[in-house]
Amino acid sequence: MSFIERRASERRPTATVATIRAADSSFIASCEVCNLSEGGAKLLLEEEADLPEEFMLFLRTNGALGRRCRTMWRIGRKVGVRFLSTTGDAPRHKGSGVWAAK
Repeated sequence: MSFIERRASERRPTATVATIRAADSSFIASCEVCNLSEGGAKLLLEEEADLPEEFMLFLRTNGALGRRCRTMWRIGRKVGVRFLSTTGDAPRHKGSGVWAAK
């Protein structure tokens, strides 16, 4: 059985501490960004939690810029997210979202 890579952009390994925050700040959690690509990321939550379907990911503690994400898959504390566009326009490709102010 062979594995077919479906990602449009290359993943880069990271070990960055980040913060997940719901748009209304009703949910806040710490995580590690395990790998990052133009279109998404793999996150490792500090502890298991019920994530909102969509949230902002902040790569700097108390940072003002975040990336809007949608949960695509989940296995225990590991979470795969897709980056979303922050504008009302339909995305042109998976990574068309931009870092946005909170």
